[in-house]
Amino acid sequence: MNVVITGTSSGFGKITAKHLARAGHTVFATMRGVSGKNAPAADELRTFAASEKVALHVLELDVTDDASVADAVARIEAVGPIDVVINNAGFGYFGHGESISADQLAHQLDVNVVGVQRVNRAVLPGMRARRSGLLVHVTSGLGRIVLPTLGVYGASKFALEALAEAYRYELAALGIDSVIVQPGAFATGFFGNVPDVASPERGSAYGAAADLGQKLGEAMHGMTTAKDAPDPVLIAEAIAELIATPVGRRPLRTVVDPLTGQGTVAINGVASEVQRGVFEAMGLSAFLEPRAS
Repeated sequence: MNVVITGTSSGFGKITAKHLARAGHTVFATMRGVSGKNAPAADELRTFAASEKVALHVLELDVTDDASVADAVARIEAVGPIDVVINNAGFGYFGHGESISADQLAHQLDVNVVGVQRVNRAVLPGMRARRSGLLVHVTSGLGRIVLPTLGVYGASKFALEALAEAYRYELAALGIDSVIVQPGAFATGFFGNVPDVASPERGSAYGAAADLGQKLGEAMHGMTTAKDAPDPVLIAEAIAELIATPVGRRPLRTVVDPLTGQGTVAINGVASEVQRGVFEAMGLSAFLEPRAS
């Protein structure tokens, strides 16, 4: 299959690009700054493709730029139809909510939510014409559970959860699947790429809660660096399994969180029952699950 992945310069994106290419898919690994900031990452993937003799192509795509998204999708579709899109690009601010400016919150949402909308709008016309396709949305356990100092990041993931689930129902009759992958804590370098907040002094004024971020960071570091810490390749394997699963049989949500995922699974279960009840009451049950067209 032809698979497009956003945000492949590091973390889950890079790991998934390599994993799916090894599995025989044609992978279009996209990122911003392929000739600039992320040139080393782009070169690494190109070297990997050459040495492994796999179909992995690196392309420029900035999810915050309409023209960049349109250009990348057009170039890929000139080669062949897009079967799968993995919306993985994202980042997170880490700090007390008050310490993060309104502009920073807007940027957080632009990358993690609006960027997904740009990509989906670019690829869906082709998928609708073929009446087939798969949209994979990489969210987070923090799209279900709230942690202090990660509220802005969590807000973007809660929003993405809603967007991806709505697409699921809207596309159900067209043979197109929209699914969600919910990772937990993994050693992906996430906290090493966190940008500075606008007003750190505001968080310092929170008294006993001033060091919440430090405590949370230490806890997360301990969880992801322990000897039994989960391997990030689990995310790539879960996505590969979703791709291999026929339309109509893919779960809406897949939790990949060996450490703390029980809570996310429980919330998903309750939410699913509530959704089903609402849809049945409104006569919308036919749109709950995608089906081959």
